[in-house]
Amino acid sequence: MISYLVGLLILTLITGLLVVGLNVRWGWAGEFDLSYYAYVAIGAYVAGVLIGGPSGGPNPLVPAPDGWILGLHWPFIPAVIVTVLVTGLLSAAFGAIALRKLRGDYFAIATLAFTLIATYIFSQDYTLFNGFLGVFNVPRPFYDALHQPEVLTYNFVFAGICLVLLLVVYFVLEALLNSPFGLTLRSIREDEQASAAFGRNVFSEKLKAYVIGGMVAGLGGALYVTYLTAWNPSGWSAIEGFLLFAGVFLGGQGNTRGVILGVFIVTIFIPEATRWLPEFQNKPDLYPALRNIVGGLVILAVLRWRPRGIIPERHSNDARIERSTSASVPPMSVVGADRG
Repeated sequence: MISYLVGLLILTLITGLLVVGLNVRWGWAGEFDLSYYAYVAIGAYVAGVLIGGPSGGPNPLVPAPDGWILGLHWPFIPAVIVTVLVTGLLSAAFGAIALRKLRGDYFAIATLAFTLIATYIFSQDYTLFNGFLGVFNVPRPFYDALHQPEVLTYNFVFAGICLVLLLVVYFVLEALLNSPFGLTLRSIREDEQASAAFGRNVFSEKLKAYVIGGMVAGLGGALYVTYLTAWNPSGWSAIEGFLLFAGVFLGGQGNTRGVILGVFIVTIFIPEATRWLPEFQNKPDLYPALRNIVGGLVILAVLRWRPRGIIPERHSNDARIERSTSASVPPMSVVGADRG
C-alpha cells in the first residue's frame, strides 16, 4: 500500500510540474496549445538517449546501425539541462513561426499539426528514437550513488527530487508572474490590441511565455522517462494532454497554486474516490467506464458552478497594470495640447 501511494505521489508531482508549464502558455498568455504534451515527449526522448546507453544493436524489424541515436551515459543533471535547452529551442523555433501570424483556433490547429508530425516521425523512424519500441533501460538518477537501495526507499528519494524541482519551478514562475513580464502577459491576454496600442510587443512577450512553457515541459519529460525507465509513442496519447487541461480547468486558469490543486484532484482525489463505486462481475469493463464518467461529471460540475476554477486567478495586481500602462502613455490632455 505504501509503495502504491508513493508511486501515485511521484506521478502527481511530475504532472503538477507539467501543468504549471501549460499554465504559462494557456493561463498566462492565453494560447490554446495542443502540442504541449509533444514537448513533454521530446524531453523524455532526449533525456532518455542522453542518460541511457545505446540499444545494443539494430532493430529486429528494421535494419539500422543503432536502435536509437546517442546513448551517451550522461549524468542526470547535465542531461536535464540539455533537455530543457532543447525543448526551449524547439519552442522558440515553432513559436517564432506560429505566434507571428496565427491566433485563436488557427494557432490551436497549427499546434495540433505539430503534434501529429512529431508523432509520425518518432513512431516511424527507427534510427532516431527506435520507432514504436522507443527508448528503454534508462538509468534512474542517483541510483548507483545511493548504493542501489530497495525500490521503496529509492521511490521516497525520487519523490523528494520531484518535490524540490516542483517547488523551484513554482517559486520562479510566481516571481515571473508578479514581475513586469507577468503583468504584461496578463494585459496582452485580456486585450491584445489595447496592449499593442500601449507599446507592448505582443509577439515577443507571447514567444517568451511559449519558450518558458516548453522548457518546463522538457523538465517534466526528463523526470517521467527516468521514473518509468522507458518511453515510446504510446506514452503520450491524447488522454494525457486532456488530464493536464482538466487540472488547469479545475484549479483555476492563470493561478499556479490553483492548477497544482487541480492536478491533485484529477490524479488522486477522483481516481481514489471512485474506488468505492460498485463492481459488476458480469461486466468487467463497466467499472473503469463508471470511473471516467464520475470524473467527467466532477469536471462539468466545477465548470458549471466555478467557471474560473476552485482557486480563481487573483486580480490584486490590476491596479499595478493600470499604473504601468498609464505611466508609459501621456495623458489625453497633453496629447491634445501637442496636436493643437
